[in-house]
Amino acid sequence: MSSSGVLAGPHPLGAAQNDGLKALALAVLLELFLLGFAAFVYTSGILRAAPVTKDSVVLQLSNLAPEPIPPAPPPPRKVEKRSPEPRKVPAPLPQPAPITESPVAQNAAPSPFAEKPAPSPPTQPPRPTEADVLADYTAKIRNAVQSALVFPKAAEARHDTGRTRVEFRLYQGQQSGARVIVSSGINMFDRAALQAVQDASYPQPPEGYREQVRVLQVWVEFKR
Repeated sequence: MSSSGVLAGPHPLGAAQNDGLKALALAVLLELFLLGFAAFVYTSGILRAAPVTKDSVVLQLSNLAPEPIPPAPPPPRKVEKRSPEPRKVPAPLPQPAPITESPVAQNAAPSPFAEKPAPSPPTQPPRPTEADVLADYTAKIRNAVQSALVFPKAAEARHDTGRTRVEFRLYQGQQSGARVIVSSGINMFDRAALQAVQDASYPQPPEGYREQVRVLQVWVEFKR
């Protein structure tokens, strides 16, 4: 009994394996069949969509209006070249004949009835103005002061130069109140300028100014 139980145990396991192999084989065959059927359907064109044809529209050219043809351009106008007309030069105007004077006889005696030209009156020099008289009088006073100037020997040895402006009163040829208005910067020049004002010989004032006291200012120049 023990030996029969050992032999009968593996039989159900082998049957189950056989059933599984059969099921696998059937599945493979079914898949191959489906693939073959799909290939047949594709190659036979059963499921291919029919091409859609579009209605073609034929245009009749006879119904279209013809395009207008542009007019041809006019031929170029010929321009006639005219030769320039010669410029008319006006004729020169006749020159008047020169007037010739008849020669007068040099020895002909003058007519006794000819009128003698009236003698022209002598021209008188213009009368000097008051400003001219005073300017001339002032120039004479300045020359008088400059002539009386004694150049300092010390300044002459050093070759110094300069000028001093002095003021003084003058009445009938006599001066007074001399003083320095603008100094030369050198004391010996200023003293010499005042001394020249005192030593100068002044001219008489012009008519109409002799009873007046004149206050004058002059430059005294120191130069060699």
